[in-house]
Amino acid sequence: MHNDGPMNDEMRRIKKEQELLAKYDSGFQLLRGRVGLTAQPSFTPNSVQGVNDLAQILMNKGGLTQQERMIRDKRKTLDKAVLYSYQGAFVKKYYPDYVELMDGVREQPPVRALINPDKNKQDYDDKIISIGYEHDFHPGDVFEWINTGTYWLIVLQELTELAYFRGEIRKCSYQISWKNEDGDIRSTFAAVRGPVETKINYIQKHKISVDEPNYSLHILMPLNEDTKKEFKRYSTFYLQGDEVCWRVEAIDWISTPGILEVTAVEYYANETEDDIANGIAGGLLIEPTSPNEEIIDNLIQGEVFIKPKREYVYTYTGDDRSNWKVDPAYPVTITINPNNSNEVTIKWTSSYSGQFELKNGNCIKTIVVESLF
Repeated sequence: MHNDGPMNDEMRRIKKEQELLAKYDSGFQLLRGRVGLTAQPSFTPNSVQGVNDLAQILMNKGGLTQQERMIRDKRKTLDKAVLYSYQGAFVKKYYPDYVELMDGVREQPPVRALINPDKNKQDYDDKIISIGYEHDFHPGDVFEWINTGTYWLIVLQELTELAYFRGEIRKCSYQISWKNEDGDIRSTFAAVRGPVETKINYIQKHKISVDEPNYSLHILMPLNEDTKKEFKRYSTFYLQGDEVCWRVEAIDWISTPGILEVTAVEYYANETEDDIANGIAGGLLIEPTSPNEEIIDNLIQGEVFIKPKREYVYTYTGDDRSNWKVDPAYPVTITINPNNSNEVTIKWTSSYSGQFELKNGNCIKTIVVESLF
């Protein structure tokens, strides 16, 4: 007969250690019993009724451990303070119009919070917000301070506060708008510091002096799919209400979760392409239209406007299939999929722009190679 007694003893020992860890580990207890929003840890009744009564009293006051009861007491203090404190405020989380909300209700009701002073300087205004975890505030969120009509960015969470969310916030003085690759207008609130330069850089040659734009900005904004895609090195933008063009020099999307940190310098405005009046870089550009007929774009499916040095896949969907061809005079490499002869990969190998024709039998598609920059 196979004896698995030692193995069972070892399993029981491990299980007992796990139960003890779950019972006494403060982090685990905090996750289960924080501010009374989840079920409290259970206890095993004792034969002495007085012990059971004391345990029930402790449970009603927040939990079996002293730390849990302290957390519950601090939360009760916050609930009173948001109603009666001098620093009590109404706040409402901000959502852009193009953001889809899960509940479908865009007009969220204001909620109560505490906003306490921290650092107030000429070029920035930092404060501290305290609000219940159930309102789901996180670093990177923008909210409106209803009492003052201002917008604020949560830049950092104070993790040592266990009873409620406590974080550093900075006033957003500007909005930044841009046109994405689909032609849609996007915008974000931003906390801006600067410009801070105290000198002028210039170039002098043949007794002619030319000044270089050298003002710089330090910007904090929410990190999301739109902002990370738009704010890359050398992209340009305008602050709403200001006619100075700025170019991104460096970005930091790693240091603080939820926050995109941008360093930008003064740049040259492009009056022919930028919608300066509305503060949108590239706002006057018109999306190019395909030079091909619609039936051609449907027969050879793939990008019409491409960039140099990148690979693009094209698929022929017609019935009269034939060989792929590109005039060898053009700097184009063409690779046919060995598993599917109707699919081909092309690459414009030169760095300059141009135009060529991709052929499959009698079907000819014109492809435009745009500038690399």
